Amino acid sequence: MLNAIIAPVIVFAIIVIVHEGGHFFMAKLTGMKVDEFAVGFGPKIVSFRKGKTLYSLRAIPLGGYNKIAGMNRDDLDDPRAFRQRPTWAKLLVIAGGALFNILLAFFIFTAIFFINGIHTFKDIPVAGSVLEESSAARAGIKAGDKIISINGEKVERWGDIGRIVSDKAGRVLSVVIDSEGVKRTVTVIPKDNGEGRAIMGITPSVEKEDVSLDRAVSLGAERCVYILKIMVAGLADILAGAEAGVAGPIGVARMAGTVADSGMTALFAFIALLSLNLGFLNLLPIPLLDGGLLILTLIEGISGKELPERALYYIQAVGITIIGFIFLFAMFNDVMSLMK
Repeated sequence: MLNAIIAPVIVFAIIVIVHEGGHFFMAKLTGMKVDEFAVGFGPKIVSFRKGKTLYSLRAIPLGGYNKIAGMNRDDLDDPRAFRQRPTWAKLLVIAGGALFNILLAFFIFTAIFFINGIHTFKDIPVAGSVLEESSAARAGIKAGDKIISINGEKVERWGDIGRIVSDKAGRVLSVVIDSEGVKRTVTVIPKDNGEGRAIMGITPSVEKEDVSLDRAVSLGAERCVYILKIMVAGLADILAGAEAGVAGPIGVARMAGTVADSGMTALFAFIALLSLNLGFLNLLPIPLLDGGLLILTLIEGISGKELPERALYYIQAVGITIIGFIFLFAMFNDVMSLMK
């Protein structure tokens, strides 16, 4: 229960703070004036000023924000204001949030590979672990036991177990096992896993391979690229009319709580995945998102003049409509999943 409350707060806070931290870092790097950098929202708990920037900790720990001078066409007389800086500097600041989200995912995946190594499943019919309260556990099967045969059918590889058992939910199976050198026969009644597939409740043996730091870096980068490719393909499918399984904040919070129960490695991997999602989605060319702002800034940089206020108003209205529709659609999916 505690994980279901704390984990979502930690997850949302980390990825949003890193995102805003990216904008903040790039603004400082390019010489822009940042009036405030806040961790959290709502009333101030504590704050201090360093140079021209106010740093504050606020009551609601769900992210943070930057107040960069000149973002809303104010402080235009200040040479350090956003709109007074060159186009390349503006683009760097706008893209900084998504860039830091991608870098966070990269560093997390690299650390996971370096600390945990690579785990590969052995294609041998030996139980690596047995799930509690599963059919296998009730039958007395233990981790390390070898499956010799199921209902008289010989088992030689791990894949044979799934092939034989998958369509036998609720049926009584006679399973011959080798437990510490002693062969014995147990009775197992597989359960449906909720997706129309029967399982006994055992997982395969895992082999760990330690990796060097340079290989961990390479694997971390490969994992980020792989996930980003999946996101691009998923977006293409949605645009082509495929059914979209989009989760909203409720769905993400539920997943965070569930993942936290699996341990810190799983939780940090989930943070990395969400951070990549946030970075990718923010770069989409939708008004109000960083991707839309990048395009508008490029247009202003190439044309040499700012867009009229009226044009910006209509562009932002389109952005609000699109984002509002996506949010409502995601919330609808969340509610429907809660009702299942």
